[in-house]
Amino acid sequence: METIFVIGGAAVDITGKPDSVCRERDSNIGSVRICVGGVGHNIAKRLSDYAYSVELVTALGKGYHANMVRESCEASGVSLRHTLVCEAHTGTHIGVFDEDGDMLIGISDMAALESLTPDYLEALLPQVNAAAMCVIDGNLSPDALEFLCSSVTAPLFYDPVSCAKAKRIGPNIGKCFAIKPNRFEAGFLSGKSCDTVRGVYRAADWFLEQGVERVFISLGEEGLYWADGGNCGLLPAGCTGASNTAGAGDAMCAAIIDGCVKKHTAEECAVLGSEASARVCTENL
Repeated sequence: METIFVIGGAAVDITGKPDSVCRERDSNIGSVRICVGGVGHNIAKRLSDYAYSVELVTALGKGYHANMVRESCEASGVSLRHTLVCEAHTGTHIGVFDEDGDMLIGISDMAALESLTPDYLEALLPQVNAAAMCVIDGNLSPDALEFLCSSVTAPLFYDPVSCAKAKRIGPNIGKCFAIKPNRFEAGFLSGKSCDTVRGVYRAADWFLEQGVERVFISLGEEGLYWADGGNCGLLPAGCTGASNTAGAGDAMCAAIIDGCVKKHTAEECAVLGSEASARVCTENL
């Protein structure tokens, strides 16, 4: 069984949504949910649905939230044997949504990931380099991302996480085999406006010029754009109008990664990713 390493964030997600119009600076009646999330954790869980041994390398604190992450990974068969236990509290994200389900504000505290230093990661290099692929995300520190991009010989797959974290990878973006930003992250990283599909083309060309071999840019209801050194295309969204797309992006990433490991073409990987995303959206209807 091939191994995939995922090095990135695991967190407890706390979300709140009001029952009616959200009133600022007031306590709104609504629903609050708590679950385990984090980009690295979510992708690792999705990858566990495929025939891989999945190793999640993250940083956990102590206490109840860390136990929630452990229980989630154990239930999915994701290994945490290389995860660091530190004094900082486990990553936490708070998201407040409006009555239509659109996020009003999100606050992410992933300070625990600062403990994943190059010194800690260096000891894992023999195992990481023997893996079929190494997935990294923008929750990692710039130093950790630079170290991994410079030292890992397994193919690297990068998820930027958000515009605020995307550029932590700096000039090392070209050392990644594949990347999967959304249109906003792609524009932020490349400096090209991605408001139009033509702009997305320019952003993808920029990534390829840096050395990325495969680019997958999620455009939401406009579909998924893919490109490699010789070809490119735009796939229509597999599911439109879904009010709940939670998990769709992580499912897309896992399917694309699976396709890349199995040596499928970039277009075939994009089709697999789009189909996996659509399945999640359909399940959420």
